[in-house]
Amino acid sequence: MSRAAIVLVGDELLTGTRVDTNGPWLARQLRELGVDVSEVRYVGDDAEQIADALLGCARRAARIFLTGGIGPTDDDVTRDGLARAAGRPLVENEDAWQIVDAKLRGRGREPGRGERRQALLPEGARVLVNEAGVAPGIRCDVGDATVFVFPGVPHELQMMFDSLRAEAEQWQAGTERATRTLWIAGIPESETAERIANIEELEGIDIASYPHTGELELVLYARGDGAAPRAAAAESAMRERLGAAVYDPVPGERIEHVVVRALTKRGASIATAESFTGGLLARMLTRVPGASAVFPIGWVTYAVEEKVARLGLDAALIAAHGVVSAETVAAMAEGALRTAGTDLALASTGAAGPDPIEEAGRSPVPPGRVCLALAQAGAETRILTLDLPFSRELVQRYAAVRAFDMVRRALARAAPPP
Repeated sequence: MSRAAIVLVGDELLTGTRVDTNGPWLARQLRELGVDVSEVRYVGDDAEQIADALLGCARRAARIFLTGGIGPTDDDVTRDGLARAAGRPLVENEDAWQIVDAKLRGRGREPGRGERRQALLPEGARVLVNEAGVAPGIRCDVGDATVFVFPGVPHELQMMFDSLRAEAEQWQAGTERATRTLWIAGIPESETAERIANIEELEGIDIASYPHTGELELVLYARGDGAAPRAAAAESAMRERLGAAVYDPVPGERIEHVVVRALTKRGASIATAESFTGGLLARMLTRVPGASAVFPIGWVTYAVEEKVARLGLDAALIAAHGVVSAETVAAMAEGALRTAGTDLALASTGAAGPDPIEEAGRSPVPPGRVCLALAQAGAETRILTLDLPFSRELVQRYAAVRAFDMVRRALARAAPPP
């Protein structure tokens, strides 16, 4: 398997003032191309540090992917570091200058000294065209390794990397590769690992696990002879072990998209009644194109009196069982179903934290305790109580995912045979 290294340049990455997204994105793209990333390094805006990082990586990897530090300002010193590592002088590259000059003039700007620096490349290096920005990328050999230099701006990097895909496919020419993806909800990552342990079909297949706050993405990578049928067999065995926890969003989509698509397919509608999630359920639904066809109304009834006034709850019921209880959340869902006249209604109540909820005459509700309910016309109301050991925002997000997972599973059970 071809080995690669990733070098990410920028003082802001070392001080924590910016969170890196380029490294994980690059690593995943390379993995899917069958390229093993052996190391990821962060260095500051210092030419000597950059040169040292490149020389070190070049001893262990055939290809190095570097991002950042090729802009027009004085602290953009990646070119200097690359030239030191390659043992070549920086010279003005005519192709790079033509690109920089044309792009700036096309924007009505006269190139200055800083922009002129963007045309400096190590002698013998080649230009990587940057369709989305001004700064050209660079392709240059350092020792036995090939270095690909990209801007640090994520969308520029991604467009430029995509232009290399045809070439990258050839890096593993002759090696069969296959990838399969499963999405999981409703069970924690640790339980997922236990369920798929000792699956014979997984032998010789790599699994990458990507948690997404309540959703878990599992990517299977197979390579070598018979990669495609081996990956398919492994996927089938995992689906059998994981059962209803598995679902299939379109690439780039999440569980709320799956729910809206399932509701649309069945011609069904849903309402929401929220307390501690504060409108998050409605927000997640309405970020999906076409949600208006299935989601007519939602309520945020944060105060007890609003649960009574808007959803028709009995104040005595809340007093008897508490605001965070199976009885209260079920009444919220059923009140929303009755009031909205929809096919389903989803409700949430809980203590998002960081403080417990104090109610007279009963034990405090600990932070992270949440109750969810799904009411459905002609069916028994389903209730789920969770204790989530997360921060306030994560409690809300995780609970919302679990709520939509309740809807997803209910719709799957109700699905007519194909």
